[in-house]
Formats: sequence, structure tokens, C-alpha cells
Amino acid sequence: MTFEKVTQQVLWLVIFIILAPILGPRPYGLYSIVMFFVGVCELILLEGSIEALVTIEELDYLHMTTANLTNGGIGLVFALIIAALAPIVGIIFQDDEIRSLMWALSPLPLLSSLSATPLAILRRSLNYKRLAIRSITGLVIGGILGIAMAVSGFGVWALAFQVLGQRAAEFAIAWVSAPVRMGFRWSGVHFRELSPIGMNVFTGLIMSFLGGQLPRIMFGYILGPTELGLFALANRFQELIIQTTVQPLTAVGRIELRDSKPGSAEFEHTFVKVMQNVSLLSFPIFLGGAALVPDLFHIWLDQRWTDGVIPTQAILLGGIPLALFYCIDSAFFAANLSRIFAWTATVQTISISLTVFCVAPWGLDLTCLALAVRPWLLLPIFLVLLRRSCKLPLWGMLSSPIRSLIGATMMGVIISLPYLRPAWLHEVPTFLLLIAIGTAFYFVFLYGFLWNQLKTLMNSLFLHQSRETNANGSLNS
Repeated sequence: MTFEKVTQQVLWLVIFIILAPILGPRPYGLYSIVMFFVGVCELILLEGSIEALVTIEELDYLHMTTANLTNGGIGLVFALIIAALAPIVGIIFQDDEIRSLMWALSPLPLLSSLSATPLAILRRSLNYKRLAIRSITGLVIGGILGIAMAVSGFGVWALAFQVLGQRAAEFAIAWVSAPVRMGFRWSGVHFRELSPIGMNVFTGLIMSFLGGQLPRIMFGYILGPTELGLFALANRFQELIIQTTVQPLTAVGRIELRDSKPGSAEFEHTFVKVMQNVSLLSFPIFLGGAALVPDLFHIWLDQRWTDGVIPTQAILLGGIPLALFYCIDSAFFAANLSRIFAWTATVQTISISLTVFCVAPWGLDLTCLALAVRPWLLLPIFLVLLRRSCKLPLWGMLSSPIRSLIGATMMGVIISLPYLRPAWLHEVPTFLLLIAIGTAFYFVFLYGFLWNQLKTLMNSLFLHQSRETNANGSLNS
């Protein structure tokens, strides 16, 4: 899964490096507005159904066919709703392209919802190799299509057909990869088993999606597509780090936590390991990235993107508590406390929406700073809730993350020093030198203060590889 996420983000960076100078911020802003409406349907149908199918202890074929029938029907309804709302959204934002884009992308919820069953089967068996092949191949196909259309002068439509090509390829590969045939058959008993879990997860995912996307709609309406494009880029850097260093560990850890009871020593040990692994990997990248953003923008992007430096730095600093939120959510899911996940996701969405609504009129920089402070204020509340619901000790959870944060902060301060950027050295070698200095310092810090935790992380990666191999063999059998 780590290989999948890292490869995905590298491919995304390559595609963005090619497309950003051609398209500029405005098409990305228009695309973000449209994906607010389309993406919420994709997310809740896909991830909600997957989570319900993964959580069921004994999964049989009627669970799958019932999920297919339910998801297909809801996906079709959502596609029709998106198509019907397209003219209204176009009028609100005074842009006909938005209307046309929504019409073109309306099939996406149906494609995503019908992919849930094979993805759930592959996740249950820890068959992340096939999942990686699916997502990477889909991204490559979509990226090639998007680049070809951008070079040909299709503007924002390059982004639209990129995602259409990607989703179509992912749908086909998912069903080819899973050891089950597609079927549509209703069972009321099986639906009643799936629906309580699905509804809680749907609610939480809707809130999570709104928390991520609602600020973009507000930005687009208050500040315009250009500012929204800058904000979308800042968030994309945060998502890149989350998907490559946080999601792989928390997703697999969530499956491991199912094998133990909340409050047991085994549950505590597994969760503490997830927390320390996530903090060891993600904290230095968040803080180092924030320190190096000005250098990266100067090397990579033109003047149209310069105003995105401070927003990107702020959003990256806000990613540190967000990484811990992912760990907390994995514990709630493993303990079958999806209702608490729904509650915390609602709190996140309300707080994000209020922050943007109150601060957005003051500009992009101040809004992103406020959004960076917000998760730090919520983190103590969520940690106390986790301690009470899963009976986990606070200091046991936070010991390693706090030490990782100290080392990552020291590293960020060092690579921010101006004397490490001599005028006589070209900017690209300087950038690479700063990365090397930061990496060397953080490794020395880990060697002195967190060496056992680093060895645990490396052992975990090899252990997961061994488990995946065993799972693949069982699945093939």
C-alpha cells in the first residue's frame, strides 16, 4: 500500500508539473468546484460500502450482490441528481463551463459505487499488490489522456477526461482482479446486516468530505477561481503526505486492530505502534515541506502561483494533528465504534466551515493560518474521547509522537536558516542539499532518541510484506 500511495503521488506530481504551466490556476479552481458535487457522491458510496463489507465478520456472496444492487441504484440516482443540478450550479457561479463539466462527470458516482465489492474483498485479504496495480494503472491511463488533451488546447476539459479515463480503467481492473463475479441479487437479511455500519460510515464520510471540500466552494464563491486554485494546490501537498505516509499505516493497522479487544494490552500495543510509525514518517515531511515550500515554488512554478506559498506552508503545519486524527479513526473503526467516527467527522466539518466562513473575507493567507490552528485545538478533545472509548493511556499514545515532533521541528528550523542558501550555488543543488541536510539531521535524532521505534517501523513494513504474500497464497488457493 505504501508503494501504491508513493507511486500515485509521484505520478500526480509528474502530471501536475506538465499540466500546471499549460493550464494555470483557474482550470484547477473550476475543476475543484465541480468535484465538490461529484466527489461527495463518489466518496460516500465507495468508501462507505467498502467499510461495511470489510467490517462484516462472515462475508458471503449475498452480501456482495446486495451491496452491488444497492450501490448501483444509489449511484444512478446520484448521477441523475448531479445532471439536474448542473444548470443551477452554473448560474450560481456564473460560468457555463461548470454546467457542462458536471454533465460530463455525472457518471463517476455509478462507476465508483460498483467498484466497492471487489475492493473490499481485496482489502479483507490484505491483497494490496492488486489494489496498487489497479490504482497506478488507472492514474497512468488518465494522466496520458489528460496531458494529450491539455497540449491540444482543451483547457479544463483535460482535467475532466483525465478523471473519467482513470475511473473507467480502475473499475475494469478491480473486477478483473477480484476472485468474484459481478452479480445483482437482493437479500433483506444481508442488507440489514450491512446497513447500520454503512449508515454510520456514510454519515462520517459525508462530513469528512464536506470538511475537505466545503472550504473550496466558499473560496470559489468569495474569492474566485484563481484563489481557489491556489488553495487547492496547498491542500494537494497535504494530501500527498497523508496518502503516502499516513493512510498506508493506518489502513493496515485498522485491520490488525480487529484481532484484539479494545482495552486489552494487545490493542494498546498495536495502536501505539501505529501512532509512532505515523509520526516518525509524516512529521518530518510536514515540517520539512513547510520550510522548503518557498524554494520549491521558485524552482517549479511561475509567478501565477507565488501567492500560494504562505497558504501551502500553513496547510502543511496543520497536517500534523490531522495525521493523528487518521490514527484515532482507525481505532474507532477497529473497535466497531463507527458512530463515534460519524460524530468526530461532523465536528470537523462544522469547525472547518465556520473557520472559512468567518475568515475567508480577510483573504487566503489568514484563512489558511486559521485552518492550520483549528486541528491543534481539536486534538486534545479527540484524544480524551479515544482514551475513554478504547481505554488507551494518553502518555503511552503520545510519548513517541511528541519526541518525533521535537526532532522534526528542530530539523525544520535548521533547513530554514538563510545561510544554508548561498548566493553562489544554483537553486536546484541548494534545494537538494537542504533535503540531504534535513534527512541527515533527523536520522541522527532518531538514532539518539527513537532508535527502537525506527526499528519497529522497519520490522512492521517487512512483516506486512510477509503477511500480504501469505494472504495472496490463501486467496489463490
